[in-house]
Amino acid sequence: MYEKKLPRLGKIFLPVYGWQVGPPLIESKQIMNNSGIILHSYRRCPFAIRVRMVLEEKNLPYQVIEENLSALSERLLALHPEGRVPLLIHGDQVIYESSVITEYLEEAFPTPALLPRAPELRAQVRLWTYWCNEIFKPDLDAFKYEYSKMPAPEKTELLKRMNRHLEKMEAPLKSGPFVMGSELTLADLHLFPFYRQLTRVQPGFPELALYPKLAEWLEKISLRTSFARTMKPGPT
Repeated sequence: MYEKKLPRLGKIFLPVYGWQVGPPLIESKQIMNNSGIILHSYRRCPFAIRVRMVLEEKNLPYQVIEENLSALSERLLALHPEGRVPLLIHGDQVIYESSVITEYLEEAFPTPALLPRAPELRAQVRLWTYWCNEIFKPDLDAFKYEYSKMPAPEKTELLKRMNRHLEKMEAPLKSGPFVMGSELTLADLHLFPFYRQLTRVQPGFPELALYPKLAEWLEKISLRTSFARTMKPGPT
């Protein structure tokens, strides 16, 4: 799933930031990197993509434990009350929920900054995250998984809502390269994985071409090194 006993230590692959192969690890001190960060993740999960992109944007070394969503590790199940990814361990801190993790990383490692300085602008970033999680994502999931089976009137209503969502995301990009203006923020990194999902659904959303600024924004973020490193598969 997205967003109990400890097994024995398995094999570990550890470059600058590492992937673990084999059973989940017991003692984080045995693989501790310079920042002491361990992330239970699933590479294609949009919530995990949020967290990994923040780690990469901040150039933090971290250990990745790639979870099998059909057989989650006992360690994850022991640490997360809902048994979801992502889950971050930093020293003796255990943190879950992607936006809680990303704000924790912003506070613990404030450079480069991914939140504006002004409190009212920080509030706007958080409102974008709330909107994405609670309003956009449910309709995105409905389009991905239920649209083909919906009666015609429900399809029409869903498409109307989706277009309103895309208009909302397109609007700020008409005056700047990122959602909050000239600088990349958590608003971009929280929205990006979900809009990317929409662009990859087959059959595709019929009116994506109406939103050229969103297309430019998607390409701009997709070309960032942080995204390339996030999506790079670990060893198998």
